[in-house]
Amino acid sequence: MKQYGPMEAIRTGQLPLMWLALAIIGGVSLFGIGYQVDFAKEVGFGPFIAASSAGVLSIVNGVGRGFVGWLSDIIGRKESLVLVLVVEGVAQFGLLWAGDTRNEVLFIVFAFLAGLGGGAFFPLFAALTPDYFGENHNATNYGLVYSSKLVSGLFGLGVASYVVATWGYDGAYTIAGVIAFLSAFIALFLRQPGRRERERAGAGLGSAALPAAGGPA
Repeated sequence: MKQYGPMEAIRTGQLPLMWLALAIIGGVSLFGIGYQVDFAKEVGFGPFIAASSAGVLSIVNGVGRGFVGWLSDIIGRKESLVLVLVVEGVAQFGLLWAGDTRNEVLFIVFAFLAGLGGGAFFPLFAALTPDYFGENHNATNYGLVYSSKLVSGLFGLGVASYVVATWGYDGAYTIAGVIAFLSAFIALFLRQPGRRERERAGAGLGSAALPAAGGPA
């Protein structure tokens, strides 16, 4: 496998895609951490439910990292990443629905899903980086991908406060859900650099060998 330096990794187009997907979903995750308890109080849930939802989110956020490692070994890292991002998007709409319907049980359930999704995507991006660009420059390459968290913090906490003040929690959670799905859509385009060319070269070699294999003995 080719070992990509930072600039080479950027030029493949895959590292910028990873950066963008992580910046988007990181903002959603931080929004949940920063505003979930306030939203629970806003819709009239008691202190116990508000605190429990935050506790569930935090605990599952950590446990989810181990679970997704097991899952990625079974279905693949990219596939696991897309699934996790979709789950995070579903959780945003689920939290909004549970809050609007004043359903405390569903609110805890979707807080669980939000924590699971929010804790799982970081290790998947970390694992995909050496898978795509090699081990030699992994610290630098993943450092570039992880730098997207600066943007995540700006939008997930800073801009989110403006959105909540302007459009309320309905608008904020709707936007969070939509951009989580956008992150999943971006992740669909992730692929190992050069893999398609290697597959074509391998297919060409196989085709060239067929006449010789089928020729006279």
